[in-house]
Amino acid sequence: MFGLLCYRVLFLLNKQYFHKPFTRTKTGLSVHHLHFGIIFALIGTLVLLADSDKNYFVYGFLGLGFGLIFDLFIGSLLMKGDRPKELEIYKNTFPHTLILGAAIIGVAFLVTILV
Repeated sequence: MFGLLCYRVLFLLNKQYFHKPFTRTKTGLSVHHLHFGIIFALIGTLVLLADSDKNYFVYGFLGLGFGLIFDLFIGSLLMKGDRPKELEIYKNTFPHTLILGAAIIGVAFLVTILV
């Protein structure tokens, strides 16, 4: 829940940060903290697969990742969208999604082999 609290407190203290975030202005990508949460949860999961001992660092990564993910869960359900544009983007990003999925499966496979 630390991730959820971080972004909520940041929003309360500095709303201007969210009008032109660094990732959107520099890369043009619509990166949300959901994406960072997924990355943190993935890293935590892979480290947990590699070393199943009680490691509070891993639990911190998982907690931060899931907190960031859950913070956007309800908001994303209530967001208005442009459905035809969403479907066009969904169609065009299929090859990239396959590559990302294969990379994640490959890293997870390597982690389990190296353990």
